[in-house]
Amino acid sequence: MLSAVCCLQNEVRSVNKLEQESFLQALPCSHRACIFCDVSKENGFNIVWENEKYTVFTDINPSSQHHLQIVPKTHIDSVKSLDATNVRLVQEMLEIGHKVLDSLDVPPKRRRLGFHIPPYISVTHLHMHAQALPYRSLMSRLRYPIFRGRKGQDKGFSWFVEAEQAIRILEKGSRIRLLPC
Repeated sequence: MLSAVCCLQNEVRSVNKLEQESFLQALPCSHRACIFCDVSKENGFNIVWENEKYTVFTDINPSSQHHLQIVPKTHIDSVKSLDATNVRLVQEMLEIGHKVLDSLDVPPKRRRLGFHIPPYISVTHLHMHAQALPYRSLMSRLRYPIFRGRKGQDKGFSWFVEAEQAIRILEKGSRIRLLPC
């Protein structure tokens, strides 16, 4: 049994694991415990690179031979939360992704670096996918579609945005979304 403070009734009582999970699921995403805020080897992550601002770890369900996640240590909900003031953050994540893929001898033309766009994300914490192509299956490839924009837009309709597309969109003062932008 776990002990918890009930914030609605201001009382301490014991709750079992099922009650705790139900409570956490009922909270808005921003109030749930964020697994990417606690990235560490002790928490089961295979960390391949780290500095004071970012952590890179292997994806738990890789879509390609090398599939990494680059996360900022500061919590940011998603790529939709970014604006022009975050261009440097995305540039740094991109540089780190290329540095790690370089260390794995992945040729530049065999790389895909980018973000899923909500609601098509599994963890509500900004994370860049850094992948060595080809994908392991057709289904994996379909999860990371790239559609070029037209008529002055950088990205077409898609639930995935490449890092370079994201930078151009943010530099123009626009926001990243599913629709063309």
